[in-house]
Amino acid sequence: MSTPLSPGADTPRSPTPYLGFAIVGCGAAIAPLDFAVNVAFPAMTEAFALATPDIRWVAVCYVITYGSLMLFCGVLGDRLGHLRVFRWGLVLSALALAACAAAPAYAWLLAGRVVQGIGVALTLSCAPALAMGLLAVGQRTQALSVYGAMFAAAGLLAPLLGGISMQHWGWAGVYGFRVPIVLLAWLCTPWLVRRLRVQTLSTPGDASQAGSVRGLWGLMRRDADFAWINLLSVVVQFCSFTIALSLPYALPAAGWGGTATGAMLAIWLLGVLVGSGVAPVLLRHMSLRSAAHWAQGTMVLGLAWIGAMSMAQVWPFMALALVVQGVGLGVFQVVYADQVVATLPDSARGLSGSLTLVTRTVGIVGAAMFWLWLMELLQSRALAQGASKPDAIWASTMGLLPWAAGLALALLLLSVWRWSSRWH
Repeated sequence: MSTPLSPGADTPRSPTPYLGFAIVGCGAAIAPLDFAVNVAFPAMTEAFALATPDIRWVAVCYVITYGSLMLFCGVLGDRLGHLRVFRWGLVLSALALAACAAAPAYAWLLAGRVVQGIGVALTLSCAPALAMGLLAVGQRTQALSVYGAMFAAAGLLAPLLGGISMQHWGWAGVYGFRVPIVLLAWLCTPWLVRRLRVQTLSTPGDASQAGSVRGLWGLMRRDADFAWINLLSVVVQFCSFTIALSLPYALPAAGWGGTATGAMLAIWLLGVLVGSGVAPVLLRHMSLRSAAHWAQGTMVLGLAWIGAMSMAQVWPFMALALVVQGVGLGVFQVVYADQVVATLPDSARGLSGSLTLVTRTVGIVGAAMFWLWLMELLQSRALAQGASKPDAIWASTMGLLPWAAGLALALLLLSVWRWSSRWH
């Protein structure tokens, strides 16, 4: 049986697949560029006269939609062709982003976010498979590293572009500026047809099982290590997302403008970009498990450091702490994706790429629900104790980071104990 537009071993390679990576990365950028929306949270809260916790639905409607559909879209890509499903997602995403930018009311904005989530599920479920299809099978880690770096690079630009677009078009700009980017990727996708290999599968015995959503859950029940690395990904994203939630509120309270706040978030994502590039080097010298532990420890250090900052210490100490945390996150994401792809069969590249995004989504949804609730609780407590509003905002936002660091540390210790107990 053959799967169109999937990676394989027998078709000649293009000596310079970087244009192919650029096209895939441009299309996949619709997701990390959504970090721009975080910069606009306060402006949207004011524009639609919302209570602070209500803004969570801008994130939740979007991520729940694409998170719930991602695995099924990955299987769809495995069966119908990754590039075909990728293109469908780009068209739908362009329409959804335009609708969000033009939303006259909060309900319309949330409806646009749901449609955007469907488009992202179609696009992102197949983007990692397309990226791996641009390099030889033995270069899987390199392909995932390049893809992770492109993902991080888009996230790095997102807060900056979000701040600039808000200055010119208000909160709607964080959606509108992405429409031409998505359309450019769609127009360039025919070039990929000549660069992606077609793989002929010999129908391995486990492909039909592991290549379905039901088979995936069965694999997690049978393989404790595989289930554990997926749980780690959920908690890592849950803890790390405190940064994306906290800084857009904390830094303006300390007197920072929108562009400066976006620049600080970009510094964090620069660390993620660096970590994605460093991961293949680390994996040449240590095992996947050791690299995962190193990444977790680095993230714990960064979260604890950020949470210990006062308003007077924001620059440059927070910038350095954000880089440290970002490097750990970038390494972990590549290590995790490598483990997932190595575990599932080659016939399930769409499913494996989707799974890495599903665990990220589950962590982000949980973070949006829990951390914003805790933020409001800490702010109310600080105000009741007589703190000024800026001080209360700082305490309630930066106060999330020690909690996140503690949870991440507990999981790291549990991971180390779990591994070491097998050797005794």
